[in-house]
Amino acid sequence: MGRPWRLSWVLVLVCSGCAELRAALNPPPAPPPRVVQVQARVPSPKCPERIALEEPLEADLVRSLGPRSFVPGLSLTQLGLLGASDGPEVRGSFQSQLTLADGPVELVGVTLQSGAGLVLLRPEADGYCVVNTWSTWQSSDTRYTLDSAWTSPDGKLAILLVKLVVAPGSEGEETRWVVLGTDGGRAWIALGKPPEHQLLVPSVRLEPKGKRLYLDVKLERTSRFALGKDGHFITGQ
Repeated sequence: MGRPWRLSWVLVLVCSGCAELRAALNPPPAPPPRVVQVQARVPSPKCPERIALEEPLEADLVRSLGPRSFVPGLSLTQLGLLGASDGPEVRGSFQSQLTLADGPVELVGVTLQSGAGLVLLRPEADGYCVVNTWSTWQSSDTRYTLDSAWTSPDGKLAILLVKLVVAPGSEGEETRWVVLGTDGGRAWIALGKPPEHQLLVPSVRLEPKGKRLYLDVKLERTSRFALGKDGHFITGQ
């Protein structure tokens, strides 16, 4: 009578490992490999060759904003002027638009920690192409505005007058004026050459007379300069 008991006990011992044995002989299927989706980098639209590949005017605002650079928008972040923790403080000063015969030109003025800058851009595809930049470095805080702008009757070029107030509210406060020109394909300094192009005078005005444009510069007396056909003011014969 003892043998059946022993056999049943052996069967119980054997069957107690049946689940482990089946698991070892039939392991569960391996999980499917993880699929990592990689988005293809979409190349930036190519900016037109009508934009001249020229050096920045006076100083280099930021190397990535050279002529024919493509940016997605006009905000400081989209222009690449914000985001660097160790970079200079940048604030928006003004934004304006010029209407030329072959399309609009956007103007984005910024104030730097010590200085100011201007980015000229043209709409292209779903963003903008940089025409060029102008910037200046100053020793103190600077208040920066677009004082006035003029577009020629044929729409081929525009003249900009920007005003800088360096160290505003202090004993060393001084007012500087810079005259710039653009035809939508390039930009230039329309009066003088760096570093002598910044006018340290109380007042400067753009004075349109019919189809002509004059620049009135007031110091002790007012000097008037006529705009030449090349987009530069004539300072002497």
